[in-house]
Amino acid sequence: MVKVGGFAITRSAPRGAAWAASLATAIRPHLFGLGSAPLALAGVMPRVLFREFHEEPLPGLLRSAIQTAADKAAADLRMMREAVALADKQLAGRLYASSTAPQAWRMIVSLGPLTRAELARSLGVTKRTASQSVLSLQEAGMVRLREIDSAMLPASADLVPRE
Repeated sequence: MVKVGGFAITRSAPRGAAWAASLATAIRPHLFGLGSAPLALAGVMPRVLFREFHEEPLPGLLRSAIQTAADKAAADLRMMREAVALADKQLAGRLYASSTAPQAWRMIVSLGPLTRAELARSLGVTKRTASQSVLSLQEAGMVRLREIDSAMLPASADLVPRE
């Protein structure tokens, strides 16, 4: 709250303050009197929590924010479980022991569309090895290429990461 000419003016926090505060809490929870979080949930707290005056009681807002974060984490874990099960089924008996296709599949599903070069860098392999993994995934019908940049996407729309 700021006083100007005897009038009290309330202004909201600067854009991004909620994200920064949430990140600080996730990284150093002990500074805020909190225990260690099992997952870093930066950016999940809504801006309304950081306002001076709340339209709803703070415990209700916190409960809602935590429930939303838990629901999103559960959805992500369900999606990854489905992706791993699909890989086990589709790639069974098709790969050499040294194949990086299962790891490539997990990267594509968890991070979203990746080009072969990005996939190679993230897996720590050559572009050729990444291309071989992509070819294995294409033959199994698990990925498709995006036309504009040839990035790999899961063939199933249910396994495309949410924004």
